[in-house]
Amino acid sequence: MVGYRSPKPLIRVRVLVPVQITIMSSFIDFLKGSYNEFRHKVEWPKWTDLQSSTIVVTIATVILALFTFGVDELFSKAISNIIGMLINVFN
Repeated sequence: MVGYRSPKPLIRVRVLVPVQITIMSSFIDFLKGSYNEFRHKVEWPKWTDLQSSTIVVTIATVILALFTFGVDELFSKAISNIIGMLINVFN
């Protein structure tokens, strides 16, 4: 006796394969378009512009870090002074 196969798997293959091929081809078209745009349409910064921007960002980061450190130390000392005064008042 030969086994009976349902036609449903064959129908699914017929429907899904074209859909998968369409999705894959559109994804490949997207990758090709992205590469083309990055390669030919994007204006990348020159090396000297990149270096000067990096220096500016580094200096700004150091200044901001020093400011944050100073404010943190100031608040830390102020809070410890306030706590010290409260301890002296209640003792």
